[in-house]
Amino acid sequence: MSTCQLSFDTSLGFISIIEDQGLITHIKFQKLDNKEPSLQLLKAKDEIRQFLNKKRKELTFKTKVTGSKNQLKVWKQIKKVPYGKCVSYKNISKQTKIHPRLVGKICGENRLPLYIPCHRIIRSNGSLGGYSARGGINLKKKLLKIEKLNK
Repeated sequence: MSTCQLSFDTSLGFISIIEDQGLITHIKFQKLDNKEPSLQLLKAKDEIRQFLNKKRKELTFKTKVTGSKNQLKVWKQIKKVPYGKCVSYKNISKQTKIHPRLVGKICGENRLPLYIPCHRIIRSNGSLGGYSARGGINLKKKLLKIEKLNK
């Protein structure tokens, strides 16, 4: 199997999913050229649409998460943050023993936003912090609003 990708329009703009050897490796908030959509890409697209339409609270498609030891540790902890909840970078820092600024940097390196829900990670003072996906903080606000309205 080779790399394929699928782009589709959503209420948040275009989302593209990239798959390699049957596993989703990237989710991007931008339009890419479609290349041989596979069953796995179509399943991921369906789950993401359901998530954005408040009909699903967790994404379960098969992924390949690659990164450093620290990245994997942080992303694993972020994956545990429940739908509709927010935790601070500091909280993730305490659980992983990784400095909060590095936690923020690692969030920004997440290649699977939505699946690894970095949008649920905020500053200790309650402000949103940043969001590295295209659309930035406005996209983060929209994702949190979707989850808040669907609790």
